[in-house]
Amino acid sequence: MPSEILDALGLRIAACIEALGRGRFYPRFFQLLDDIARVDQCMVFGVSDDREQARCYLAHNVENPELGLKLAAQYVEGNYRNDDLLSRLADELLKSPSRPACELLLRGTLSPVYRKRFFNVPDLAQKFAILARDEQGGEAFYINFYRSGRDGGFSEAEIERLGQGAALLSALLIRHFREEGRTHNERRLLSASLSEREAQICEMVLQGHTAKTIGRRLGLSEHSVVTYRKRAYKKLDISRKSELVELLHSG
Repeated sequence: MPSEILDALGLRIAACIEALGRGRFYPRFFQLLDDIARVDQCMVFGVSDDREQARCYLAHNVENPELGLKLAAQYVEGNYRNDDLLSRLADELLKSPSRPACELLLRGTLSPVYRKRFFNVPDLAQKFAILARDEQGGEAFYINFYRSGRDGGFSEAEIERLGQGAALLSALLIRHFREEGRTHNERRLLSASLSEREAQICEMVLQGHTAKTIGRRLGLSEHSVVTYRKRAYKKLDISRKSELVELLHSG
């Protein structure tokens, strides 16, 4: 790779590092990503070790942001359990946990229902997926870069660069989300007039906890947790977890 290109990438990476945990990280990250491959949709999910819980960290569709949020909400509601690629990468990550697992997925290899919902509707042809473990956070980050079918998908050079950059891209995202952390969501919830306890419980709902497990962690009865959650949802004018995901990733 020519030295001037390497220098430009170095500057992009440095700009991302400087912005970790801040809102300006995202445009800088997408500039870096654009130097590696053209991506039409980017989704990042946190997946629990037992693969029983998932939450959305980033949902970005270039042409239709609202559709991206809707797809992310549907995915974390349970459709991630039907993602065969996630299962394959998780098995691979178990063998080499210190190295991200990655794979290119073609739309034609998917089941008809899953393909229609997550690829045909948004007109996506391929995704390059990375699964990397966050040892500090105790979860795996499932990073998905999608390409539309209008121009035939990723080029061979882009696929190669994504594979070479998988460790860097996943490390930047994991570090950013760790820095941004739970306090980002809590700040947004508190600004919506939620009490500290209501915001805390909403954050734990996003992490995939049930009312029972939240109660155990906070020393509350399951009934009290449900009451706090209902109050929070009423203040936010929502009625379910998927709407909470959309709300917190809409700005």
